Amino acid sequence: MWDHDPTMTDPETPDPAATRIVSFIEWPAPGLSIDDARRVAAETGRAFRRIPGLVDYRFFGDFETGRHVYLQVWESQAALDAYMASESMFRIREIAARFVGGAPTRRIFVDYTDEA
Repeated sequence: MWDHDPTMTDPETPDPAATRIVSFIEWPAPGLSIDDARRVAAETGRAFRRIPGLVDYRFFGDFETGRHVYLQVWESQAALDAYMASESMFRIREIAARFVGGAPTRRIFVDYTDEA
């Protein structure tokens, strides 16, 4: 159990409207080669750069297990919600569709990093 240090101040609760959102999308693609992964990442990256409110993104893969992850950083929950309701999301999914070997999972996190 951690003891509270009285010399430290507790951070203020972040304003949800001003908090970045991080999304991890994990998908199985056991047959995806590193070369194919790079092509998928390049094409997906070109599409991601046109998405309003998407601040950053990264692609990760474990080629031994075939698990792959997209990390997306959104300026707000509203930006992510708008993307999730857009045709762009469905078009971007199609880029990797031929490699996907099962249902993807999405985890959403609040980024409470103090950027000051």
